[in-house]
Amino acid sequence: MDFNEEEIRKRRKRHSGFFCILSNKVKTPEEALEIYRRKDVVENCFDDLKNHLDMKRLRVHSASAMDGRLFLQFLALVYVSAIRAVTQADEKLRYMTVREVMEEMETLARIKYSSRYGQVFTETTPIQRQIMDAFAIELPA
Repeated sequence: MDFNEEEIRKRRKRHSGFFCILSNKVKTPEEALEIYRRKDVVENCFDDLKNHLDMKRLRVHSASAMDGRLFLQFLALVYVSAIRAVTQADEKLRYMTVREVMEEMETLARIKYSSRYGQVFTETTPIQRQIMDAFAIELPA
């Protein structure tokens, strides 16, 4: 196997460097780096709000409607963040997006009979079972 040394040098030069974080409160470099990396979580939340939760514009005409919309968007963001945290912690689901998890679970349905059968759930796929295991969800028998 041959390596293109010139291309490797170019890429290293383009992607390497230093950055400086200044703070009056952070005492150690490790703590500063951890805080810097946590900003990605906040950026993902704003991305979710704008792109996945339809929050580019409020489209409301009163203050009470705006308050209600912001509150519902906040709750949706909490749920999306919780789903992301659970899937990231699970080895098998780590590479699924929140949207993929939601779409996978969409086909699961409960059918309720008025007769002696009571309720029946549609057959679950292996991926749905993995998702339910990760979220500690058990379907009633």
